[in-house]
Amino acid sequence: MSDMYKREDVSDSKIELTITMPRDAFEKSYKALLKDQTKDKDIKGFRKGKVPEDLIEPSMKPMLQFETFERLAPMYINTTIQKEKIELVAPPKYSKLPEFNGDEDLEFKVEVTTMPDFKLGNLKKVKVEKEDIEIEEKDVEKVLKELKTQHETDAKKIGDDWAKEMAKKLELEDVKDLDGFKEKVEDLLKKQKEHMLLHRYQEDALKQAIELSKIEIPEGAIEFEAKERERSFEQDMQARGVKIEEFLKQSNLDMEQMREAWKKDAKDALEADVFLNLYAKEKDVKVSKEELDEKIEMIKKTQPNADESVFSNEQWLDYIKRVEKKEKAFREFIKETLGEELLDEHN
Repeated sequence: MSDMYKREDVSDSKIELTITMPRDAFEKSYKALLKDQTKDKDIKGFRKGKVPEDLIEPSMKPMLQFETFERLAPMYINTTIQKEKIELVAPPKYSKLPEFNGDEDLEFKVEVTTMPDFKLGNLKKVKVEKEDIEIEEKDVEKVLKELKTQHETDAKKIGDDWAKEMAKKLELEDVKDLDGFKEKVEDLLKKQKEHMLLHRYQEDALKQAIELSKIEIPEGAIEFEAKERERSFEQDMQARGVKIEEFLKQSNLDMEQMREAWKKDAKDALEADVFLNLYAKEKDVKVSKEELDEKIEMIKKTQPNADESVFSNEQWLDYIKRVEKKEKAFREFIKETLGEELLDEHN
């Protein structure tokens, strides 16, 4: 089929394919569709299904020609994409439709979006400014007041008895008085802030690495992923029996704001995905059989009622391996740029 298409690399992320569809293949499919569409036509003066095609074809021809093209074109597009070994990041778009009338073969054009090639930036330039963690007395007092409001206790005032009662409710051990309870609260607040800062450092490092690697996602890929998020949202609303208009009103949002959020989310996710795949490739990150088995066992524990056949499905296993590879790449990246101490239990 090499003589049935031409490829033009428009940019590092866009390819234009000029594809030729043989006229005889088009006409054969068109006639079959015409026959199928006219067999049940009922026109006065003719028996049902016996209306001459040439009598009704003129009014239906443009519609049937386009429908025939829509049925055949994907096969030619997919064959071309496979032969050219093109990895799509968004569905192909028609840039020129064919001339349906005449005797010549049908020529049409499609634009396909691919992910450009990137090179890993100098990760030694990744610098994250770390903050000192300080918990002030007013922060602890605020928590105490919130707990007093949220929980009923026998002790009416915040004091030693109240502290011991609250500690029991919250399953905090070794609390003998209010000062001891405050120490526990301070420790919890410190851990919360550590966790928050940890993720901020990781996100900042990843963002810097993406910029250093000059990763720019094609707009077509972002738009496609954003639309997928919108479609998923619509399905979720429908499944929950919630009208989108009501949800937006209650959330004080409109669809444009939602679409902007989906677009940003899609862009961020694609950038991270591309970077981690690039990092895994250039750093030769691999997932061992033992690591994969461990991951699968962990998933099984979280899904005890799942069908066992799922866990041996090749496509599912390949997906899990890709996910684990990216997670491992992220861990290796954080260790390289921030140090092992800035990995948390979820990494």
